[in-house]
Amino acid sequence: MKKIFSLLCCSVFVSSAQHASLLHPQETARQELLTTLSGEWVSRSLYVATKLGIADFLEEGPLSAVQLAEKSSSHPESLKRLLHLLSSHGIFEEISEGVFINTEASRLLIASHPNSLHSLAIFYGEDIHRSFDNLLGSVQTGTTTFELAFNQPVFSYFRSHPVNAALFQDAMKEKSRAVALSVLSAYDFSRFSQIYDIGGGVGQFLSAILTKSPHATGVLFELPEVIEKVKPMDRCSLTTGDFFTSVPTGGDVYLLKSILHDWDDAKAKEILRRCYEAMGPESKLLIIEVVLQPKSLSLFANAMDLLMLAVTGGKERTAASFTRLLQESGFELEAIYPTTTEFSILEAKKL
Repeated sequence: MKKIFSLLCCSVFVSSAQHASLLHPQETARQELLTTLSGEWVSRSLYVATKLGIADFLEEGPLSAVQLAEKSSSHPESLKRLLHLLSSHGIFEEISEGVFINTEASRLLIASHPNSLHSLAIFYGEDIHRSFDNLLGSVQTGTTTFELAFNQPVFSYFRSHPVNAALFQDAMKEKSRAVALSVLSAYDFSRFSQIYDIGGGVGQFLSAILTKSPHATGVLFELPEVIEKVKPMDRCSLTTGDFFTSVPTGGDVYLLKSILHDWDDAKAKEILRRCYEAMGPESKLLIIEVVLQPKSLSLFANAMDLLMLAVTGGKERTAASFTRLLQESGFELEAIYPTTTEFSILEAKKL
């Protein structure tokens, strides 16, 4: 009898594995839609696990949900169910009933990991999550979700909330690590002696470029409240200002990394025109941003486009949109260099 039951169970599991291919298209669509609808629960679980430091604890080795709950001041059964869900998505692995280990994905939640996304997961799970509760109102009115949630634009909010601003800067630094490596692999900076990073945050991206270009010097141009938090860097000057007003002159190459997507076309053209005014006839402009591709080739990029719409009022752009934007600002797009990340490098010169 046990043998028959075992065979029946095996038959059920085999059928389950083949189930998706046997479903009616309408039922397949229903299951895919339900999976998509549950995506928010997965992302919220990811935020909670990050906030509790679960990945850090698991670097000690396999731990049970009970042990993890004790370390994180959590309820054991509730934590076990949360980690079970994340494990089904490859974030942590449940090696036996209620016992978990890290995966390559969950290790990226460790704050000290060289490619950590710890701060990004918390930033998306707090201010961004709160703002997205207002997405319906944003789509109906054109006002950003962030303004609806916090009663002010995102960058004004950060100026008056230094703790949140620091988390944002840490999140952006985390994103920049992988992007910097991919950009340095895809583009040769050796021909430039003066490298200007316009709106370059706390300088992580420019620092990586200067490290690989020991003959070059750099200028980091940012708002005063950002520059005051920047640690001194070798061969790099720190300059304050507003890229809507003016940009420093004298650069061989001007970098705009993750800048234009924060703004609509009118504001983006203002930034480009200030760069145009500062650049010499032989200077290059490098825009490091997502370039939208058709449909399924841009799943994460399309999500980023909605994020820009919701939070800053900006947008991600196609190659055609960038070409038009540059031409209307006095530039010619010369080349697009893809990288191993979602970002590309758009190289432009003055017309």
